[in-house]
Amino acid sequence: MPKIVDHEERRTEVLNATWRVIGRYGLEGATVRRIADEAGYSNGILQHYFQNKEDILISAHQLAFSRAGERIARVTADCTGLEALRRALFEALPLDAEGILEAQVDVSFLGYTVGNARLREIRRVSNEGSRRQWAGFVEAAQAIGDIDADDDGALIVDDLMVMIDSLSVAAIIEPDRMTAERQMLLVDRYLLRIATGPEVLTRLIADRKPLGRKISGPKALAGRSS
Repeated sequence: MPKIVDHEERRTEVLNATWRVIGRYGLEGATVRRIADEAGYSNGILQHYFQNKEDILISAHQLAFSRAGERIARVTADCTGLEALRRALFEALPLDAEGILEAQVDVSFLGYTVGNARLREIRRVSNEGSRRQWAGFVEAAQAIGDIDADDDGALIVDDLMVMIDSLSVAAIIEPDRMTAERQMLLVDRYLLRIATGPEVLTRLIADRKPLGRKISGPKALAGRSS
């Protein structure tokens, strides 16, 4: 009886392998051969799921954004306002090995968008989805009075996206300085500036450990296999 192949599971395995290869060798070193070896499949198997290396990288990028969005939705399901925004930011930042690897994929991907109109468009669409998600958190916080309703929500969203991008780059380049704890401190300093009053954050900043995540340093990537 022929073996039943779960094509979606196999495709996800290839994308996970792609992330790990990029984490070790960078985007230039993420060859189809290395990805195939990491995934445990032949080049021919990969061609059944992806047209070329660029297609693999685009799919890995999109899956990373999708997974981050799913995590954010999960950890903010039981809260709203500034608390939900804070939890969401912690999930979006590279605070643990998984987040650092996702940041490496995204930062590497950004480098390739400079001379590639197709990749720029893919990243622009991803940004639009992120912008809508952050706008929802900001609007909810304004609706309950955690953030002043007169503040420009679109500018706050720009602040959030710039903060995520810059902290992601800093965490990759200077991991010993831009630790998870420092990133969380910077998030709280920013939220304190946009909150309607310091008391809004009082119940949140006593414990800066992000909910549902184990903080670990970049060295954890060395042994990451799944």
